[in-house]
Amino acid sequence: MGKKQIQNHVAAASMIMDAQMIANEEWYTTNDIMQHFNISRSSLYRLRNNNEIPTLKLGGIIMFPKSLINKLLMDKALHQVYGNTA
Repeated sequence: MGKKQIQNHVAAASMIMDAQMIANEEWYTTNDIMQHFNISRSSLYRLRNNNEIPTLKLGGIIMFPKSLINKLLMDKALHQVYGNTA
């Protein structure tokens, strides 16, 4: 894992979500993510295990916060367009 990836993980881990933010959040299920991004269950499992995608377990069901997923995708797209200038 590179320095930039570690910084991204630390930033994601340090994000504080208050109760209202969580209540207003939209959530993806595992099937939603697999279908939306056209990835396999094993690929999604690997992303979760490597802490490359934020998750929360609610009542035994793994859920993915839509706003954080979109932020990660936007960051990745910007890095592809502008390169690693940070």
